[in-house]
Amino acid sequence: MQVFFARFQFFLKASLVITLSLVVSGCIQEKDDRTQLEKIQDKGELHVKTIYGPANYYLEGNKPTGLEYELLKQFSDYLGVKLVLHPHHSLKNMLEAESTEDKPIALSAAGLTRTEKRLTEYRMGPSYYQVKQLLIYRKGSLRPRNLQQVVDPIYVVKSSSHEEYVQKLQRDYPELNLTYKTLPDEDILFSNLEAGNIKLAIADDTSLSQHQYYYPHLNKAFVLEDDLDVVWLMDKNNDDSLANAVLAFFTLQQVTGTMEQLQEKYFGHIDTFDFVDTRTFLRRVDSQLPKYEGLFRQYAGELDWRLLAAVSYQESHWNPKARSPTGVRGMMMLTWPTAREFGVTSRIDAEQSVRAGSAYLAKLINRLPDTISEHEKPWFALAAYNIGYSHLIDARKITEKLGGNENSWAEVKEIIPLLQKPKWYKYTRFGYARGNEAVKYVSNIRKYYDSLRWFDDQINMTEQVARDVSFEVSTKTEQMLDTKEVEQQ
Repeated sequence: MQVFFARFQFFLKASLVITLSLVVSGCIQEKDDRTQLEKIQDKGELHVKTIYGPANYYLEGNKPTGLEYELLKQFSDYLGVKLVLHPHHSLKNMLEAESTEDKPIALSAAGLTRTEKRLTEYRMGPSYYQVKQLLIYRKGSLRPRNLQQVVDPIYVVKSSSHEEYVQKLQRDYPELNLTYKTLPDEDILFSNLEAGNIKLAIADDTSLSQHQYYYPHLNKAFVLEDDLDVVWLMDKNNDDSLANAVLAFFTLQQVTGTMEQLQEKYFGHIDTFDFVDTRTFLRRVDSQLPKYEGLFRQYAGELDWRLLAAVSYQESHWNPKARSPTGVRGMMMLTWPTAREFGVTSRIDAEQSVRAGSAYLAKLINRLPDTISEHEKPWFALAAYNIGYSHLIDARKITEKLGGNENSWAEVKEIIPLLQKPKWYKYTRFGYARGNEAVKYVSNIRKYYDSLRWFDDQINMTEQVARDVSFEVSTKTEQMLDTKEVEQQ
């Protein structure tokens, strides 16, 4: 009887524990009726996956930048939440990284194109710009004119749309006998192609253009696909709230012209490439720039010293005694009136020239109206540096009369060349100006500026790695010494 009673008590306790567990479990698993957008806004954070790259996201100094970063920051502000980026070094790792409770990934943004495979796996936002898919070869090697002439392996970034494209070619055209190999990221891809370690690769036209100024032997063989849509990727589900917010955001971007400004900022100056000029520039970065870098840093003021150096290279190729047919001279190619305004006694004195050129460019930037965005003011000022502030004002007025946005460099740079056509300049206040030259002048400086920023980032990265290795070695050495002291004691 006692045994039966003991078993009955045990059964009651066990039943109670199970009942309580079910009740608690039911409370924990209570259905959450909030939409995905409501969850993001309630948490106050937008979690996004991306990859490091010049058009996606990178740190310049301690400041985040990149087209995708700026766009995502605007989207998070639009939602009224904080942007939390989760950057990866490879596309494969980014795509495979899963969402967690602490890291609820809302979308992926990394210059990703719409493909058939991705359409089956993800929900996609609207296209916000388009790219071309190119076969790339190394200048100086045999250039294939079509796929039938391709005999070497084609290298692509792992898990990219380009890998998917080659796989489709292999399925649809087995007679081509195409082979491909993968590398983890674009920089490894391009650097190996530049070094001649590989012969062929596939990349988008925007990526090629951005990397040609560091890897000048890269060149387009031919276009594989045109007008590929770049989109954000989201998980497939029955919740439309986030996708609707993305659609509304991009619609607003188009209406306000913000998307156009971002495209111009990152891609507006990379449509042309001069192999000889780039090779010359890269050589002079090694041979000439170290002589004058200190001056650019010293007199840059609020300007980026690398922008000042890029202007000087465009003007004189960093030659203090440079002279133009029009009589301007020195590192910054100053006219005598400008030189006198800023206290220059000798235009061929490198220090005086850099100091005055920097002050003059800063003055032009400060003269510009605040209706022009801060990141575009330097391009307007550079045009004025080249053709004169008055001619720039004429170009802005023509842009406005034609129904354009006189505060947008993308639109004004299309109008400046009209200043050399009688049909237009005879109605302006200040008349003829070499507009085509001014637009090319600004474009060249932006390319040199991008290259100098890249070189600077590489140096900083190398120094950081060296510091990290030094710290690690030092720490291990101290640990070994401590261990020896303990053993000796």
